[in-house]
Amino acid sequence: MSTPVDDKRLMASLKAIKRRHIMQAAVTGASVFAVAGVPEPARAQRPQFRFRMQSFLGPGNYEWEDIVPRFIKRVRDMSGGRIEIQAFPPGALVPTFEMLDGVINRVVDIGYGAQVYWRGRFPMTLFTWGIPFAFERIDQYDYLWHEAGLNQLVSDAFATVGVKFLGPIYSDEWGSTMSRREIKRLTDFRGLKVRSFGIAAEIWKSFGASIVTVPGEEIYTALATGVADAANWGSPFGFAQLKLQEVAKFYLGPPLIWADMEDSFMNMAAFNSLPADLQQVMLTAQRVWAIERYTRAAIESAKIVATMKQQGVTFNTMVPEDVETMKRLTVEFTDKLAGNDRGTQQALKIIRDTQAAFAQRPPGI
Repeated sequence: MSTPVDDKRLMASLKAIKRRHIMQAAVTGASVFAVAGVPEPARAQRPQFRFRMQSFLGPGNYEWEDIVPRFIKRVRDMSGGRIEIQAFPPGALVPTFEMLDGVINRVVDIGYGAQVYWRGRFPMTLFTWGIPFAFERIDQYDYLWHEAGLNQLVSDAFATVGVKFLGPIYSDEWGSTMSRREIKRLTDFRGLKVRSFGIAAEIWKSFGASIVTVPGEEIYTALATGVADAANWGSPFGFAQLKLQEVAKFYLGPPLIWADMEDSFMNMAAFNSLPADLQQVMLTAQRVWAIERYTRAAIESAKIVATMKQQGVTFNTMVPEDVETMKRLTVEFTDKLAGNDRGTQQALKIIRDTQAAFAQRPPGI
């Protein structure tokens, strides 16, 4: 049993240890917690860096109402409150298709868009956005970007215009079609005005369709007014978020791309203004965002089909011979559209080498 004298000696020793920690911290610049070997509690600070981010998906889309806020909160929490991001909906600061230029000129600090939107400046993004029937699982896409070298290739390209490419965001499936009149076969596309992009657009054109180019926020109006007869967008849930089932009652699968690539990117001067630890916060938070985006889309699409059927949507799937035709045309149009652009050729080599590597694994193993 301790005596009053022992207790006094113990308290004196603890006070001496505390004084030594405080003095050592003052000399070295370290915190008392670090010197004492105790984990330092996270301390929220006032924002030291404030950035404006514009999204190409807005109100009514879970990406805007849930996933983007998660990203913003994660950055704030991981940075201890030092980074604050304010999100703006589509077109609030710059038109959607001009968002990359907006980031270059720092009208916007951070952009959230889709790779294919920047194909006018970087032709390779037509293919990095997605090639029909190229991959079948999200782990394959993650390997393609972060292990096979595609992320570095795109990053180097964006850097030439003063933009830091934060990374890809794995969207949901793409290439199914919602239309005002029923489509079952490729031959049914003749005479239709289809909102589409890339290789899919070339396939539809080869069967007599014409192509309409409008951003996502304008698809509903285009279908409602007859500017477009059909549209490619995303998964069933992606279509439903735009309420396209109100103006287009026919759905045709299968999707052509398992997960098309959205992306986030930041003005290079803004990114470089961050210390190294906060740069890693941005990159790490973005990669978590990429996975969350795809995961949420997969389950929501699984649940929404029954609701869409109740709302009068008819679901059809192309016959196998039409799917095989699309696969053959994909190869032809990829080579045709690639041209001699060096970046595109580099991207296609990475994509095709990765396809070949995964193809070595027998089905079901």
